[in-house]
Amino acid sequence: MPLRTKIECPKCSADLVIKRGGVCPNCGEPITEHVARVRARERRIEQVVAIIGTALMLGVMLVTSGVTLLEGIAAYAVVGAVIYYLARRTFV
Repeated sequence: MPLRTKIECPKCSADLVIKRGGVCPNCGEPITEHVARVRARERRIEQVVAIIGTALMLGVMLVTSGVTLLEGIAAYAVVGAVIYYLARRTFV
């Protein structure tokens, strides 16, 4: 599930919950381009995390194909934690 970052006005730093007519509801600063840049950055981050996550999971699948059930579960848990950490660190 994608995480949404808070988008702030570049001028007054107010949280932009809704975009009314392409201007900040607090100070009136034009924000259309700013919001588009932030959303494009979020999309790129989501794509990179998805690619890294897929590569890690495929690697774990190949590495753990001959191990026992508990070792396989532990390996998947470690990779899942790494993916979670990467995703969390990119959006905070």
